[in-house]
Order: sequence, then structure tokens, then C-alpha cells
Amino acid sequence: MGRVSIVRSAGAPKDSEVKELVKRSIDLVGGLGSVVKRGDVVALKPNVVTGRVSRPGVLTDKRVIEAMIVMCQEAGASEVRVVEGSGYFTPTDVALEKSGVKAAAEALGARVVDVDKDQLVELPVPGHLIVDRIPVSRAFMEADVRINLPVMKTHDQLLVTLGVKNLKGVIPKPWKRNFHKIGVVKAIVDLSRAVPIDLTVLDAINAMEGLGPSFGDVVPLNTVMASRDIWSLDLAASRVMGFDLEELDYLKEGLKLGLFDPKKLEVVGEPIEKVARKFKRPPTDLEFGEGITVISDGACSACRGTIHSVVYDLEQMKMMGEIRDLTIVVGANAKVPKGLKCTPLVMGTCLKAQEREGCYVVGCPPNNDQMLAAIRKVCKLT
Repeated sequence: MGRVSIVRSAGAPKDSEVKELVKRSIDLVGGLGSVVKRGDVVALKPNVVTGRVSRPGVLTDKRVIEAMIVMCQEAGASEVRVVEGSGYFTPTDVALEKSGVKAAAEALGARVVDVDKDQLVELPVPGHLIVDRIPVSRAFMEADVRINLPVMKTHDQLLVTLGVKNLKGVIPKPWKRNFHKIGVVKAIVDLSRAVPIDLTVLDAINAMEGLGPSFGDVVPLNTVMASRDIWSLDLAASRVMGFDLEELDYLKEGLKLGLFDPKKLEVVGEPIEKVARKFKRPPTDLEFGEGITVISDGACSACRGTIHSVVYDLEQMKMMGEIRDLTIVVGANAKVPKGLKCTPLVMGTCLKAQEREGCYVVGCPPNNDQMLAAIRKVCKLT
């Protein structure tokens, strides 16, 4: 454990070269034959966070998914499953369809599993930090081999999303929301301890910086990383992105629990220094400049992330200059101030008791379309 591979192509890899990149990365950590045996059922967990934005860097590269399906079949797998549960704002079946992942996987004979429609198995978390039992996709857990296929991205709530964070896609949407309410950092650590992963292959062909996980800027690294040890992979990948361990709360929690040892990290293939660059950090505060005031007390990371993505939408629509005196009230402990000149936007299920105090947007978190409609209303935009 502790061995992480880094392989890189000289330029943007052609379709025919992606499989070789993936194979080389796995060969450097023992080869697929050390993981997949003849007759095994294999579950692949990509990142298909949304069907709304399917450009490079947002989703696991379909070529990586295809390569893994074919390689598992060549290793003798009796069945390959592509198992995923999308983010809050897109039904998983829609995300799988719009992203092209469903069609690509089924064309190769893989079975596609929608976590939100799958049966669940409840897993205990021994020595849990914050949640003692977690419901997880049965199709994923009952596979003989589980392979994680995340994308290298920044994240507006956790700073980065890599192998550990990608596991959140094997739990149903209500539990994703619950994780953010109770504390997503400790919750994903607990999830990683309940769900054993045999291999993680990180897609950094097109990574993402800035406003990840969906709206950031593409970083063409032309790189694939792999490890049998999900925590060591995340440590190495975060260093590639220019993050220190002390910046990442979930890594600090994992270190305290002894889930990895930085002193035992062994990088093979390309050295970190050769591929590293300092990724632009995601915005984590709620300061948006003139025109927008956010009153927040007890807001979870999901609602904070929603506000950032809605502001991004407004910027893309070139509407930010039209926003005047917009007050957003968010968080379980927040109060709508008295005497506001304009109608406030009251956001989220936590504030339903104050829905009559302004323009209320329901949801946990509300979706972007509902937020945008409310902003148009309170700011009197056409």
C-alpha cells in the first residue's frame, strides 16, 4: 500500500492512446490481473455528476470508462457494471443519458446501474466519526471487485474532489444531502471506511480548477494516476494540484485515523514535480461584490455551493451587472433582518418557517433554476 503511479502523454492523447495510458498506470501498481480474476463481477464507479454540463474535465472521460470496461472483460470478468448516482440537480438516469456514458457502456456490453433506483444495503461504520450506518448501492457492494474512476477537480465545498469524495456517488440522493447537513468532511471519511475499494484510477487527462466540480476551467494535464490505496492516491493527486495536506480537512481526518501514512507514499512512473501545477482555488466565501449580500448562519456546504454556481450562471448570462440590492438569507440559524428596502430571497428547507418573510425558494438545496427565477423576481429582471 502507498504506491501511486503517474503516467502522462506528451500531448492530448488520441482515442487510441487512452487505453494504453490507463493500462500503464495500472501495470505500475501491480496490473489489473492482481485485482480482477476470471469470473469476477466488476463494478466501476465513474464521476457523472451532471448531465447539464458534459464538457471535458467535468465527467470521467468516456474513453477511460470504455478502456476499463474492455480491460476488465479481457481479464475475464463475467460482468462489468457501471454504477453511479449523480449530483442533486440532475436525475441520475438523465445524467447517464445526456453524458453519453450509458450508451458507451452498453455498447461494450456493460450493465449500467442508477444508484437512485438500485436496491440498497446498509453498511456499518466501525469506530465512526459522525454516521454509524450508511445505505449503499447493492449492485456496487455485491460486486467481487470495486474500481473507482474519479476526475481530478477542485471543489467548491471540499477544495478538491478525488478518489475519496467520488465514493459519495454510491449513496442515494437523500443521503448526499444528509452528508452536507451533518458534516460532509467526516461523513465521506466514514463512507470510505465502510466501502472497500480494490483500485482507483484517476482521470487527469482533462482536470478542472477554480469553480469545480462543474463550472471551473479545464486543465489539460494528459495524465492518468492509479493506486490500490485510495488515500495515498488522494495525497499524491492533491500534491499534483498544488495543495498541502494541511489545507484539506478530509485528508487531515484520514491521517488522524491512520488511514494513510505520508512517509510511506511511493510514487512510480512520472515524479509529482514533473506534472504538478498550482490549481486555481475554488471560491469558498460568500462575498460577491456590489449588488449581492448573503446573510448566512449555519448554512451547509451544499447551499453555499449552490449560491456560487448560481452566481456563475448569472455571469455566463451577463446578468451580474443588472443585480441590485439582492439579499440572500441562508442557513438553519439565519434570520431575515427587519427593515430591508427590498424583498430578500429566503433560501432552503431550513428556513421554511420564515417563508413569508421574503421570496422563498424551497429545496435542500434549491436547484439553480428555482434560484434564478427567484432572483429575476426580486430584482425585477426581465
